[in-house]
Amino acid sequence: MKLFDTHAHCDDERIEKEYKNGTEGLITDCLGANIGNIVNIGTNYKNSKRSVELAEKFDGVYAAVGIHPSDCQAIDYGAERAISEIEELLSHPKVIAIGEIGLDYHYDDTDRERQLLYFRLQMELAKKYGMTVIIHDRDAHGDCMEVVREFPEVKGIFHSFSGSAEMARELCKMGWYVSFSGTVTFKNALKPKEACVAVDEDKILVETDSPYLPPVPHRGEINVPSYVEFTAREIAKLRGISFDEMVRITNENAKRVFGIKE
Repeated sequence: MKLFDTHAHCDDERIEKEYKNGTEGLITDCLGANIGNIVNIGTNYKNSKRSVELAEKFDGVYAAVGIHPSDCQAIDYGAERAISEIEELLSHPKVIAIGEIGLDYHYDDTDRERQLLYFRLQMELAKKYGMTVIIHDRDAHGDCMEVVREFPEVKGIFHSFSGSAEMARELCKMGWYVSFSGTVTFKNALKPKEACVAVDEDKILVETDSPYLPPVPHRGEINVPSYVEFTAREIAKLRGISFDEMVRITNENAKRVFGIKE
């Protein structure tokens, strides 16, 4: 059984420049190896469209479309038009989520009120269309939880989870899925290690966030979807289950949250 990478940016410029044969070469290699499915994630309108194009070209690839909190600062033609552009992409049959959306308070280069505006507008869009959402939450746990509680009808994934085990349990109670990236393999990453054990079996997912956050033993390299195996193996060890069981569980969960019937 092959792995499901629920969050990757295969069209990132680092991959285009540094990986042999660029984005499409990377996807071809991964789908020919240990990966069965990839969700390619949009962070703005341009790369959301590119995600749709990749999903059209590759059977195992799906698209998420949305505006990342760090990308909304550069939009100079108004939120209404920006959201309508994303909305136009939702009718494509391989668009399976709105994302990634959310809040990033790690840097001060994006106005927090603008981030909150775009976050809420895209949650409204998800509510309107009954779409799964993919949440980016960096140093903004309290505000992210506040916003998702405003939209009880909307469910989805907190990706590359960095919160506490208590927060993970609370999200599971609310019906949310929690996804872990290569950070769980880092020696001193105690919070992700504790959180990945606390998550309910039917709510846990794995991802790479490629080309970012490469797992041990590939620190310092470009992260690629195939490396999700290292994350899955580490979580399986921490949870006391076999790797094959971890693959089965995360594949089933990914298909359920995204509504994939294959």
